[in-house]
Amino acid sequence: MRAPGTLATRTEPIELREQRDGDRVLYVTPEFESAALALGLLAPGGLERILARASGPRGRSRTAVVSLPGHGERLHLRPVHHGGLLRAWQRDRLLGLARPLAELRAHARLRAAGAPVPIPVLVAARRVRGFYRAAVATIHEEDTLDGIALLASGAGAAMRRQAASAAGSAVRALHDAGGRHPDLHIGNLLFRARGARIQALVVDLDRARVAAPLEAAERMTELMRLHRSLVKRGLLAEVGARGCAGFFASYTAGDRKLRGALLRRLPRERARLAIHALGWRLGLS
Repeated sequence: MRAPGTLATRTEPIELREQRDGDRVLYVTPEFESAALALGLLAPGGLERILARASGPRGRSRTAVVSLPGHGERLHLRPVHHGGLLRAWQRDRLLGLARPLAELRAHARLRAAGAPVPIPVLVAARRVRGFYRAAVATIHEEDTLDGIALLASGAGAAMRRQAASAAGSAVRALHDAGGRHPDLHIGNLLFRARGARIQALVVDLDRARVAAPLEAAERMTELMRLHRSLVKRGLLAEVGARGCAGFFASYTAGDRKLRGALLRRLPRERARLAIHALGWRLGLS
């Protein structure tokens, strides 16, 4: 096993220690290094045994949740899978680990800027016949429902409106922190009760980018991607007009200039929605 190294730079708000054993590799934050090793993530078959217990519903593949030795939190591991055209061909085979490591760093940068995203912990991988199979892990967000489950849960209208407003605030914080989420849909928002309030978090930052705060056009593109996910899943009526208005009010937070800039993009985004809807009816997506 190689001595720990560091992948941190002065501009990165995360330090990752590298551990290797044969064809297995682990990149982990120092706080959780001993716990990750105690889980057996570098042991032969260790990562595979944990992922075999996967049961979570989110994302392209099911996720695993395990207790962290010596910590009160649990770990949420998500296998890294390809989507789109590469899904059938490459599935979970990666040429390198740049993509999962970039996701972990995106979590760290966004959290440092105040965005409501999970705590990044590690990337674990195994090299098999020239390809990597990898998983990204964050601290599991307890007592949450994703947006799809929340809307299907029979929650009352008042709770749905609260959740919509919380989602607006969470996505605004993500965008103000410079986060670009390439797959912002209703299933990638988590909700939980905090006293009388509903808290929202943004998850699954695979291929997310972090740069300067988004311009209005970029913001509206992502907001309408979220809106289309409701339409495609037949969930828009569950949110309702008041819920949509609450989301937009929370997102704009009294910023009349931003509100106007977003609304000027609305006709173009409605036309895009109509094109997508036609594709759904024809079974093209």
